Amino acid sequence: MNLAQSYRWWLPTWIIYAAYLLQHFMNILQLPAWHWGPAVAYAFWAALALGAIARSWPTLTPYAWRPLVIFLGAILSGIDVFTGPGPASAQRIDTWMTALIGIALVSILARFVPTTWSKLWFGQEVKPGSRPYSPR
Repeated sequence: MNLAQSYRWWLPTWIIYAAYLLQHFMNILQLPAWHWGPAVAYAFWAALALGAIARSWPTLTPYAWRPLVIFLGAILSGIDVFTGPGPASAQRIDTWMTALIGIALVSILARFVPTTWSKLWFGQEVKPGSRPYSPR
């Protein structure tokens, strides 16, 4: 695990998640209900988490980073959605599924990021053959 580079990605990832939890439990900002809000919020979180995971475990490939982000995001968004005050369970499930759409979207789009961006996002060049249409 490379903590020297990854803490700069993990710190904002956890701060943003803590802000989501605070907003959920304290309702600090009186935001109007926007159905795609959780997707956008958790997509932003997933982009940071994917960079943090890639820097923390650089020996893994993108084939391991993306499922880790989806798994971690599913657990954390589930904690956010299903705990504390809120609407009936059917609406909570819809909210959770919307958050998962945002996380999955980032994980899917990470496959198609240009190589120059992957160095910035993942902290390294991805291995040949781990991306579609890449030279093997």
